[in-house]
Amino acid sequence: MNFELIPFPSFVFSFAAICGLFDFRFSQRNSSHPWDLCISLFPIRVFRFCMQLCLFLFQVSSFLNSGTAGFRYSADLLPFVVFRMGYLAGLRARELNQTIGVMITASHNPAKDNGVKIVDPMGEMLAAEWEKYASELVNASDEQLPTAVRALEVQVGIYQVWSGGVEFSVMEQCPITLGLLTTPQLHYIVRCKNDPSFGEAREIGYYARLTDAFKALLKVGSNYSPNLVLDCANGVGGEKMRMLCRFVPEGSLRIQFRNEDGVLNHECGADYIKIGQVLPTGFDDVDVKAKCASFDGDADRLIYFSALIVLLDGDIIAVLLAKYIKETLEEAGIDDLSIGVVQTAYANGNSTRYLKDGITPVFVPTGVKHLHHAAMKFDIGIYFEANGHGTVVFSDKFDKLIRRCAFQFSLRNLFSEKKSTLIKYFSRVVGDAIADLLAVESLLRWYGLSVEDWERSLYTNAPSVQLKVPVTDRSIYKTTYEETTLLEPAGVQEKIDALVEKHHEARAFVRSSGTENIVRVYAEAQTPDEGRGQWFGSFRCNSVLHAHYNWIC
Repeated sequence: MNFELIPFPSFVFSFAAICGLFDFRFSQRNSSHPWDLCISLFPIRVFRFCMQLCLFLFQVSSFLNSGTAGFRYSADLLPFVVFRMGYLAGLRARELNQTIGVMITASHNPAKDNGVKIVDPMGEMLAAEWEKYASELVNASDEQLPTAVRALEVQVGIYQVWSGGVEFSVMEQCPITLGLLTTPQLHYIVRCKNDPSFGEAREIGYYARLTDAFKALLKVGSNYSPNLVLDCANGVGGEKMRMLCRFVPEGSLRIQFRNEDGVLNHECGADYIKIGQVLPTGFDDVDVKAKCASFDGDADRLIYFSALIVLLDGDIIAVLLAKYIKETLEEAGIDDLSIGVVQTAYANGNSTRYLKDGITPVFVPTGVKHLHHAAMKFDIGIYFEANGHGTVVFSDKFDKLIRRCAFQFSLRNLFSEKKSTLIKYFSRVVGDAIADLLAVESLLRWYGLSVEDWERSLYTNAPSVQLKVPVTDRSIYKTTYEETTLLEPAGVQEKIDALVEKHHEARAFVRSSGTENIVRVYAEAQTPDEGRGQWFGSFRCNSVLHAHYNWIC
């Protein structure tokens, strides 16, 4: 059926887009470039977008802000937000004439705190300028929405096409519903839809890519054990990890799955273990020497740990990867590729000191987009937040070298396909707990390391702790670019420094939250008394804040 879009109001158009949410395909008449809107939903059920429009009326009085992770709020606020984001995703796809992804997920948060985010064509996060458009669209009142929509169409150049009287035809209104996926799986599929050379744009293609790399690096090492106890955070990662295990050689990875069917992220998950430094539910009977790992709810974060609460987090994962890549390049005699490890202020100080012996780390503000952009400046950029979210990105120069290695005998012998196949693990655009777990297991097997060897052979984390302090106005807390030093309010940093100087290789910092009226306090120290080292800094920094501003709490 054909219709003219000139008299068709944009807000009605957006409603039509939501009704055809999962595969909103339009093509310009005589055009051979249909485009798709792919949506994966996790962990809440599909909203019934065909219900009456009144269910999606503007519902909040406070400003809702879109960030790197999209909109993250209580699930009861999301229907109208998702409605408008559906329109925005359609507009983004129409502008680029490419597949766009939309994910609904609670990520590492409690199940009631859901979020919706858009995935750009190469599997990357939504472009920064479109985050601004998203905030403007979602915060427009119902009366302002038609005007805001039309203004946005004009701004991105869509309205001019329609106003010329061009006819559009509805090609399909059947949704491309990908069902339950991990967030990284959606990023992978969107990338493959737009770049078929990257892989097969199906869930099975994702498993094939990862397990091919895993098989190539199989090697029996002296102390390596394929046994692993996995905390699935009661999220989708457990189901998908079980599926992947069907594709790996029998006995190469033996996993005990825990926390698969309970409440999402409740007393389990990577964030719960990392921040609280406690065991997740269901691990009381685990042997103290067992190798344990944990995903977060949507399986884009990974940490390792033991029943003794020895954490092997994103920092030590990054160091393990950097060690392998650096040694491989040195063995091949390749010295014209730049390697960088990107960290935030939350990176454990001992990891930074270890890296400085061979690779100088780069510090950026907290937030995946900052780490990703900094990593892309290197030929091989490694970034992992301490919370276990990270990946490795590679430049075009690196890709060309890999292709050249296949034809040059001297390089092929040294920088072999078996070693370079590690790159297949990484999405290059987003952290992926499943892929990162396979990469870690492959390298532990390659080096013949037990989980205890892994920690001892690299470095031991300095004891640390994190706290949240409620404040009246978080905007008054200003830091340096890398967020390690507090510039305002005046005088607070000096008092923190005075406390830190009393302890060996200690450090502490305070930064405001990006979404809540709280400040986050982090502290670590090297001390023979580990318990005191874990807790002294943050409680004293907390005391500094209260002493300086008694109105904070």
